[in-house]
Amino acid sequence: MIQIYRIPVPAQRLLAMPEKERVLMLLLGYTSNQLSIIQKLLVFSTNRTPEIEIEQQATGVQTHILLRLTVGALNEAWELVRTRFISTKLAPEYIHRLDSGGLAAFDALKQQFGKSSLLNAVRKNYAFHYPQSDDVAKAFAAICSDKELIGVMNFYLSIHGFNALFYVSDLVFVQGIADIAKETDLAEAQRKLMDEVSSASINLINISRSFTAAAWLQYVGTELLADQVVEITDAPHVDDVWIPFFVEIDERVT
Repeated sequence: MIQIYRIPVPAQRLLAMPEKERVLMLLLGYTSNQLSIIQKLLVFSTNRTPEIEIEQQATGVQTHILLRLTVGALNEAWELVRTRFISTKLAPEYIHRLDSGGLAAFDALKQQFGKSSLLNAVRKNYAFHYPQSDDVAKAFAAICSDKELIGVMNFYLSIHGFNALFYVSDLVFVQGIADIAKETDLAEAQRKLMDEVSSASINLINISRSFTAAAWLQYVGTELLADQVVEITDAPHVDDVWIPFFVEIDERVT
């Protein structure tokens, strides 16, 4: 059983907040929602290793794409923090109000995104933006020179597009990201990116939580008062949820 505490948000108190603080708090809340949901999908996608090779490959592609979407969302979230917090008058006013967890997350993210970041490079080339044609050609050539990879250069097609998989296209993206990560081993490059994504996701969610708490203390009150406790009795365990790639299609779905 999971207990969820419903906490009413006092609209008039929030309307009395300065607009920049209110807007940032709302946007950071959305950021937290978005990252939490995508992180769940990533976990669900990796919860099972199918026995059939084609299903293994399809599940891998699904995980890779979700990971790249997460990279894009992380970069957008950090850009929000950078442009609407760090670069504004809010930073000196609020930085000392963040709790220890928020401060630690803030410092970690500045280091992670401030250097030559793998997340930045992937975002610019393989997440929210498509790679340059030369990079695609280079990655494809690398795949063709690999005896193991050339053996799995396949298209998988079905009657319905939901079950179509252009596997070789995803291999190009995986190879391109490995080149950015300076890794010859594709699995190691994927692990490195997963570690970066996990760290940044946790820290951005912590910043969202910490800023919201600081703004709440400043303008609303010292407590978050719940008016209802909702009990969720049928939630599955996180390890029991799996997102398959291949699905039966109803005839009504076109």
